[in-house]
Amino acid sequence: MTAVTARSASALPTAFALLAALLLTAQHARAVSAAVSARMLLCTETLIPSLYGCTVLANLIQATGSGAWLGARLRHLAGVLRVPAAAMGIFLVSQLAGYPVGAVLLRKAADDGTLTPAEARQLAPCCFGGGPAFLVGLAGAKLFGAAAAGWVMLSACILSNLILLRVTGRRQDPAQTAPVQVTCSAEMLTDAVSAAVKTMAGICGTVLLFGVLTALTEQLGLLPAAVRIIGRCGIPAQTAEALLHTLTDVSLLPELFYCGLPFSVLLPLTAGLLSFGGICVHCQCLAAGRGLCPLPRLFCIRTAAALLTAGITAALLPCIPLPETAAVFSAQTALSQSRSPLPAILIFLTGFPFLLKKD
Repeated sequence: MTAVTARSASALPTAFALLAALLLTAQHARAVSAAVSARMLLCTETLIPSLYGCTVLANLIQATGSGAWLGARLRHLAGVLRVPAAAMGIFLVSQLAGYPVGAVLLRKAADDGTLTPAEARQLAPCCFGGGPAFLVGLAGAKLFGAAAAGWVMLSACILSNLILLRVTGRRQDPAQTAPVQVTCSAEMLTDAVSAAVKTMAGICGTVLLFGVLTALTEQLGLLPAAVRIIGRCGIPAQTAEALLHTLTDVSLLPELFYCGLPFSVLLPLTAGLLSFGGICVHCQCLAAGRGLCPLPRLFCIRTAAALLTAGITAALLPCIPLPETAAVFSAQTALSQSRSPLPAILIFLTGFPFLLKKD
């Protein structure tokens, strides 16, 4: 009876918080509706068309065993990084597939015994990356107007993850890796498409949810108060607001491109924010890994990764032929002028039948 009473008492704050959120959402329905509409446009015009293709290919790399095969060839690097050899394939795929994929693969590896739960928890904060679709296709090509900017940011993100793997890794006993066979079949293709559609639905759903939360914080005056506090450090209000939005949800990154920041500041800052991922992505990884990595540890290590990535990107800046100021790519900040959800709708119509596939 005492245990039941204790559980009921611990559930009260959650129940009251959810009830309060429901009432606030109803009270500020117009603002919430506008926020969700804007997020839907972002998903249909930008996120789905940019991420879907690489998500399918990354799923195929994992399903065919190509990632494990490449990981086995990097077992000596695993020894240098002080991580299990079996983790290298997961690390490679996590850098190519998008933020939550690393957590999913590590949870699967822990469940099937490929890695111990302790090893999976250790690796989770570093098997984390936006992948070339987001960093090169979206941030580089569409925002900066130069794919080279995206490749620099992607390289800096991967390098910072490798450094943190080495710092947080533990000494590993050398082990022989079993031969890995690479296979391909039509079934793998349909499974990859099905998984990609589910991934995109999960990402877009979380983006919409954080749109609701952001709208509520604005209506309650919390966001303006935070902007004023940051403004005391000499940061303009528009820049402070864009930073807060992006730290919460990295899909709002385009807001930074309207702040008039010089290119030498904007590129390292963008790289650092993409490496951090945002609280929205952290929650996705927490859910995908079913609590594999505690949120505070993930937050701390991704903050360190963001600082490392920004520093590496700033150091690489003189070595690449990119525009000197934001004015060069200011025309690129409008991600899409069509205002049409047709590309995303066609993608979902392509993939949705695979969700109905019987096992």
